[in-house]
Amino acid sequence: MLPFGDDSADPDGKYLSDGITETLINNLSQIWNLRVVARSTVFRYEGKDIDPQKAGNDLQVRAVVSGRLLQHGNTLIVRAELIDVATGAQLWGGQYKRKAEDVFALQDDLSREISEKLRLQLTGDEKQRLTKRYTEDAEAYRLYLKGRYHWNKRSPEGLQKAVEYFRQALNKDPAYSLAYAGLADTYAHLSFFNVVAPREAMPKAKAAAVKGLEIDEDLAEAHVSLGYISFTYDGDWPAAGKHFEQALTLNPAYSRTHTFYALYLSSLGRSEEALEVAKRALDLDPASPAVSHSLAVQLYLARKFDRAIEQAHHTLEMEANFAISYMVLGEVCLAKGMYREGLSALEKYSALSQRSATSLAFLGYSHARLGERNEALRMIEELKAASQQSLARALFVALVYAGLEDKDQAFIWLEKAYEERFNRLAYLKVEALWDPLRSDSRFADLLRRVGIPA
Repeated sequence: MLPFGDDSADPDGKYLSDGITETLINNLSQIWNLRVVARSTVFRYEGKDIDPQKAGNDLQVRAVVSGRLLQHGNTLIVRAELIDVATGAQLWGGQYKRKAEDVFALQDDLSREISEKLRLQLTGDEKQRLTKRYTEDAEAYRLYLKGRYHWNKRSPEGLQKAVEYFRQALNKDPAYSLAYAGLADTYAHLSFFNVVAPREAMPKAKAAAVKGLEIDEDLAEAHVSLGYISFTYDGDWPAAGKHFEQALTLNPAYSRTHTFYALYLSSLGRSEEALEVAKRALDLDPASPAVSHSLAVQLYLARKFDRAIEQAHHTLEMEANFAISYMVLGEVCLAKGMYREGLSALEKYSALSQRSATSLAFLGYSHARLGERNEALRMIEELKAASQQSLARALFVALVYAGLEDKDQAFIWLEKAYEERFNRLAYLKVEALWDPLRSDSRFADLLRRVGIPA
């Protein structure tokens, strides 16, 4: 599914063409024997004058859907075609003209036409999933699409706008389960990216996911969100496992490739399983820097450091300014004892992240391991000052003290991090940078209290 082009005059209407494309990808992904290339890979072709046959060859698929959307007043006009990649022949083409409130019927028709022209034999369950609707309110759906549009930007501003749109969608349709799942994911990311304090964001994420399941107990997206919340905030790994297992049963295509699932497995030390999840995600989404980065993270957590460095460089070949890739590259170099190389990568991360608190922590750790104690202490003071104005976490200060091997101070600040319930505590068992503290009995006690299974 290539991104639908937007021929509308309204510059703010792009969310609709993007949203329809994403919905069709999600619908067709419900067919278990059909490989559908993920959103983040195909959206790299957005706005480019690309030949569908060439795109299909690049993506190693047998067929490509492309199309354009025009919104004129209250009328939607969609032109779409299905191309055989091997021959370049058009397998099917059609034009649809619908009222804006009939957007659901439009998407149902497109999904059915594409599956039929691909000559797929669908089970009864797959036919239902192919055209499942989570709301009948067209305006609520539009607001949901706007929420997803901003959520996909993964920026602090984008996530905060996503919250607004998901809430507006729920005001229109309080029974819109998928909007609750979107809200849960957004709050979880606001906490993870250090935009909103965990004690504020994570209970809101949990409440939204629980509400989504009250409305639709078969909503895999909400189970995945609750799985993540359970182990990173509630410290309840058994509950997390049950939610992920349920999600895998309900929607394997969504759950098996999810970053949250890989992180859950690696937090338990199940590194080979986590790597399989991350590799499968990259197979389905080979041109996505975010998915490539996720594999680099899993290789780092599995202590396959050379492969992690290689994967981080591969990510940076895709997108040279992908900030968090410099972060994981720096972490891996530090774990290997390549302190000067680690510092260099982390200086780039710091510049790209506008000297974020996370970057200050890693810079401080680098200076500590290089024996540059005064520089490390300066980073600690900068982090403490930042904590008065922003969300600089206690965990970051603890990390620098761990690099200095000042164990007493490190554990004082880890206790503060435990009180904050910062998400990253869930990975203490496997993150190599905490190795200077690992032999101390206080570290084992902290792991026990965080809830990480032995």
